[in-house]
Amino acid sequence: MTGEKKQPARPRSVIILAVIQALQGVGLLGAGLYQGRAAGWDLWTRFGEWQYIPLPLFESLSNVFVLVVLGLAMILVSIALLRLASWAWLFSMTLQGMGLFIGLVNYLRHRPNYLGMVMGIFLVFYLNLDEVQAALRRKKEKG
Repeated sequence: MTGEKKQPARPRSVIILAVIQALQGVGLLGAGLYQGRAAGWDLWTRFGEWQYIPLPLFESLSNVFVLVVLGLAMILVSIALLRLASWAWLFSMTLQGMGLFIGLVNYLRHRPNYLGMVMGIFLVFYLNLDEVQAALRRKKEKG
């Protein structure tokens, strides 16, 4: 038993944070794929036609790309949060900041996403809880 490596305790707040952020990532990923499909764009059949894409379709596809990339990144960072990776807090906060910036831009363009903005604000506050920061800091000091 002396040779076993003890797993650090994972606080419940970190688990809740990771689950909510993963749900947010899945939502963004789903929204991106849905918007891409609704725009009539199919990645597999139209990949070679990118030079012929008209500007309005290009704008919608860039939105799709941003949503898909943010969604995948949030899912990956959620896994890192569960593993108590020391860099996960910074990346999670950065992703939330990017999401809130995009939400603000969409709000100013009269296309608000209130649920996404509220979720982002909640997660920023949750990331700043002492328990969450202490858990990630403790892992960094041990590793």
